[in-house]
Amino acid sequence: MKLAEALILRADCQKRIAQLKARLLVNAKVQEGDAPAETPQELIAELGRVSTELLDLIKRINRTNSAAAFAGRGTISDRWPSVMYLRFSVLLTPNWRRRPRFRTAASRVRK
Repeated sequence: MKLAEALILRADCQKRIAQLKARLLVNAKVQEGDAPAETPQELIAELGRVSTELLDLIKRINRTNSAAAFAGRGTISDRWPSVMYLRFSVLLTPNWRRRPRFRTAASRVRK
């Protein structure tokens, strides 16, 4: 299996888990005396199977990222903290280089 396929399957598992959680919540709220549309035990069992599949995929993706070379500068796992650092440093750095394109009337008032 290629990394791209594993990433797609991981996303599918995550969506499926979200759907199963929503279905569990819907089936948990039933009127007294009514039967739920789906049995919660089956949904919980399916949630367990999908969660196990997701865990396996995450382990395999991490193993691949730890072994895959990244442009001769280490592995993808080695580079990932740098990518995240750059992403967050850009978000947290004030935009001090950007100047307003025009002056407002208030900025032209002299004392």
